[in-house]
Amino acid sequence: MSSCKAFQEALRTTGHYETSPEDRPSRQARVGAFSALRYAGVIIGIMWRCAWQNLRGKFDHAAWGEICMSTVTTAERLGAVVTCEGFEQMAAHRGPVVYVSNHMSTLETLALPSILVAFGRLAIILKQSLIDIPFVGASAITLGFIAVSRKNAREDLKVVLEEGAKRLADGYSVLLFPQGTRQDVFENKRFNSLGAKLAERAGVPLVPIAVQTDFLQNGKWIKDFGPVDPSRPIRFACGPLLPAELGARQAHEQSVAFIGERLKAWGLPVA
Repeated sequence: MSSCKAFQEALRTTGHYETSPEDRPSRQARVGAFSALRYAGVIIGIMWRCAWQNLRGKFDHAAWGEICMSTVTTAERLGAVVTCEGFEQMAAHRGPVVYVSNHMSTLETLALPSILVAFGRLAIILKQSLIDIPFVGASAITLGFIAVSRKNAREDLKVVLEEGAKRLADGYSVLLFPQGTRQDVFENKRFNSLGAKLAERAGVPLVPIAVQTDFLQNGKWIKDFGPVDPSRPIRFACGPLLPAELGARQAHEQSVAFIGERLKAWGLPVA
């Protein structure tokens, strides 16, 4: 298992990462309560380690990436193969971008920081309810996250365009999940164009990211904590940097096309 520094350096120098054969256990963990509980413990541990480091005044983007790396290393210990590809484009780019990603599970919200912080500071668009969690929300505020209500689309649009533009002007990249909620099937019409509008307004590239994270499935009672299937690969693919000059509509269409095509190539359902 790679350290966070080695993992990020591989992404910066080669744009690629794959779990090495020597890091794969001789037997994959079984799908069952033990694996699910083990991974749930990792998720809870990440939230509280972030909160604790923030209380100590030692929390920053580097610490965030380091803490979130346990989503990758624990998945590998359970037998999953983790792959990242296409990030050489980000390594060659200087300056902030707007990332848009499909949303399958909690896993990508915790693994992507370890990947994307390799290329600079990152702010995520997230639900206000997460900011309201004691201590955990404070660490998100420290990192410059942007909260939306998910109740008033017009107000959320205003918040994202205004606050997102401020973060980008300050040198942060911004990550959005335009589907809003986790979806097993990728549907073009449910992938909104907010990220493309923000990128055009701020004059920065739009970067689509396709993810396969059904290693961690949604829980029956608590969505964040569900069954774990180590036979399912974990994949992150970075798409092209789509310049702001394309305009929001064309950049959005190209980002949706990239994600849909990559998911199809992985054998995942696309509506």
